[in-house]
Amino acid sequence: MDNLLYLMLLLALGNLSRRLPAFPENTPQVLNQYVIWISFPATVLLKLNGLAFDTRLLVLVLVPWTLLFLSIGAVFLISRALGWDRPLTGAVLLSVALGNTSFFGFPAVAAFWGEQNLKYAILYDQLGSFLAVATFGTIVMSVYGNASRVTLKTVLLRILGFPPFTALVLGIVLSRVPIPATPLLVLRGLAATLIPLVIFSVGAQLRFRQPLSNVGPILITMGLKMVVSPMIAMGLLLLFGISGPVYQVTVFEAAMPSMVMAGILASAGNLRADVANAAIGYGILFSFVTLPFFYWLIR
Repeated sequence: MDNLLYLMLLLALGNLSRRLPAFPENTPQVLNQYVIWISFPATVLLKLNGLAFDTRLLVLVLVPWTLLFLSIGAVFLISRALGWDRPLTGAVLLSVALGNTSFFGFPAVAAFWGEQNLKYAILYDQLGSFLAVATFGTIVMSVYGNASRVTLKTVLLRILGFPPFTALVLGIVLSRVPIPATPLLVLRGLAATLIPLVIFSVGAQLRFRQPLSNVGPILITMGLKMVVSPMIAMGLLLLFGISGPVYQVTVFEAAMPSMVMAGILASAGNLRADVANAAIGYGILFSFVTLPFFYWLIR
C-alpha cells in the first residue's frame, strides 16, 4: 500500500508542477529523454545481470507474449472499426500491450501473495514486459510515430539505435558476468531515478479532464489491459492445468495497469501521449478495485 500511495503522490506532484513557474513547459520532454538515455538502460543492465532461466517456469514467459500478440489483434480490429488515426492506434497499442509488472506489480504481488512468490513476478517481468518495452515498444514508435513511409531498414535502425534495446542486448550477453562494485554502485544510483522521474513526468502530462473524444479510447485501453487480459490469462493457465502460486502470480501480473513507460514512449514517438498518460493515471486508480477483485476470484 505504501508503494501505491508513493506512486499517487508522485503523479500528484508532477501534475502540480504544470502550475508552477519554476518548471518550464518542456519539463516532461527533458525528463523523458533522461529516462530513455540514462535511467532505463541502467535499469535494464541491472535487471538482466545474473538472470537464470528455469524451463519449468516457461509459462511465465509465454503468457505475457501471448497477451501481447492478442492485444495487437484486438487493437487493430477496434482501430479499424472506429477509424482511429495512426498516433492514437500506436498509443493504445503501447498502453494495452505493456503492463506495469515491476514497480506496481512487485509490491502488489508481495502484498497479496507474499514475498516468497516475488520470484515468479520477476521472471514474468524480465522476460515478458521488460523485453517487450525494448522491442515491441520501439517498433510501435517507429511505425506509428512517423508520418513518412516506414521501411524495414528504418525500423531496424531505430531499434538498434534505441538505448534501452542496446542495453538489453548488452545485458543478455553479459548476464552471467558479475558487475564490479563501483559500476554496480553507479548503475544502482542511475536506475533508482527511473521510477520517480517517469511517474513525475507522466503526472506533468496527465490531464484528468479529458475531451469527450478521448473517453472511448481510454476506457477501451483500461478494459483490455486490466479486465480482458487477466481473464484470458486465467483461461490459458487453466486450459494447461497450471495452478498454485505460478497461476496466481501470472494472472495478477496480467491484471496490472498500463506501464508508465508506455506514456514516455508515446511522448517520445509523437503518438497520442495524452490518451496513454490518462489511461495510466486512471488505471492506477482503477486497480484499487480490479486487483482485490481478481485476488478474490483466484485465491
